[in-house]
Amino acid sequence: MGRYQLMLVTMVLGAVTSFGYAAASPGDDYAGRETGTVRFIDRQQNLIQLDDGTELRTTDPRMLQNIHEGMRVLVDFVHSMDNTNELNSIEPVGADTPVDVTPTTN
Repeated sequence: MGRYQLMLVTMVLGAVTSFGYAAASPGDDYAGRETGTVRFIDRQQNLIQLDDGTELRTTDPRMLQNIHEGMRVLVDFVHSMDNTNELNSIEPVGADTPVDVTPTTN
């Protein structure tokens, strides 16, 4: 294979790889962890709202069984393109519970 052909193949593969990566991007889906106070619970719709306005839904009503309004909680959720937040987990936290602490190295 000559230099010209090798260069052409390299350019084509580079363009295809770049396009494939862009097409496979996750879009608006993301995951998150957040600490907040439960402002509102709708047990009929399996929905909670945190004090900052974040609404979270679950398909498993047992997740909200021991949660009540005014409780400080740590939530783990996934946000999807249809603008809904689906709960992965929810747990009560105390005022002295460290949340999302990243250890530092010296």
